[in-house]
Amino acid sequence: MWYEHWHRYCAAASLTHGRRVLDAACGEGYGSALLARRAAAVIGVDIGADAIVHARSRYRESNLTYIQASVTALPLAPASVDMIVSFETIEHLAEQREMLAEFRRVLAPGGVLVLSSPNRPVYNESGDVANAFHVRELDRDELKTLLDDHFPNQSWYAQRVLAHSLLWRDRGAGDGVSFDVFADDGPSRGTSPAAPMYFVVVCAAAGIPLPDLPALSLFDDGELSLWREFARAAKRERQLTWDELDARKIAEDRLRDLVDNVNALSSERQKAMALEAAFADARARLADASERLTSTQAALARETWAHAETRARLTYRETFPGWIRWPLSVARRRLTVRQP
Repeated sequence: MWYEHWHRYCAAASLTHGRRVLDAACGEGYGSALLARRAAAVIGVDIGADAIVHARSRYRESNLTYIQASVTALPLAPASVDMIVSFETIEHLAEQREMLAEFRRVLAPGGVLVLSSPNRPVYNESGDVANAFHVRELDRDELKTLLDDHFPNQSWYAQRVLAHSLLWRDRGAGDGVSFDVFADDGPSRGTSPAAPMYFVVVCAAAGIPLPDLPALSLFDDGELSLWREFARAAKRERQLTWDELDARKIAEDRLRDLVDNVNALSSERQKAMALEAAFADARARLADASERLTSTQAALARETWAHAETRARLTYRETFPGWIRWPLSVARRRLTVRQP
């Protein structure tokens, strides 16, 4: 699609020399900047605020202005532009007649409109890539009917990206055939589309007039086989790209889940280590308490034994033999103490 957009802008650029140009629905602004290389002045209009902000910051020229507005209500004076470029705009609007009437209003009497629109029966002929942003696509008759009211003088050109074998006049008159090229230094018009892979020569003896081949001949097998093969390959490549993006997303999701699980496992391990440390500390405290209990029990047993012995002695003293023996034992201890 970008190839087609650039081609349209390169072709239109050749018509802009010295003109005041309106680029209606300019988008990101690259086409307006290209037109401004030859035009006297270019105004790029788009309804998207983000698009205008981008265009103003990216493409800056003294003869280039960007305005946020709708193409059905242009903030321009009547007859204020000499040329309007409106590529791939009309199919995005329900108010198609209103847009064309507004174009007629701001266009000078001698001005021209260069407009593009997808051909509905062909644009999505496979039926599998509907454009959700298109409000009303048109066929040739429908587009002509809309244009006839304000722009009855019309020259129609057809455009399509195709794959053909090209045969063109080499180093001679092109008979109006042009090859538009867009490179880093801007758009240009060449005498050939590319360096030739082969040469085809029509020749004869001196003085014999040569029959002419067309200045440009495009060959196809009638089935657009090269183009359809390219389209199939491009579709397959897009599908592979989407499959790769889906696979990456799945891998990223799984990696995210794995990281979460690893973090959770690490957290659980840390909790387990903390519990083990607490358990070891409790075990050490229990062992210490057990040791102290054993020591206390041993001391208690000794105290109990001593207490029992004392009670036995006291009990013995209360008996008759105890009363008899106690004074004798006291006297014996005293005599033992007094002996030298």
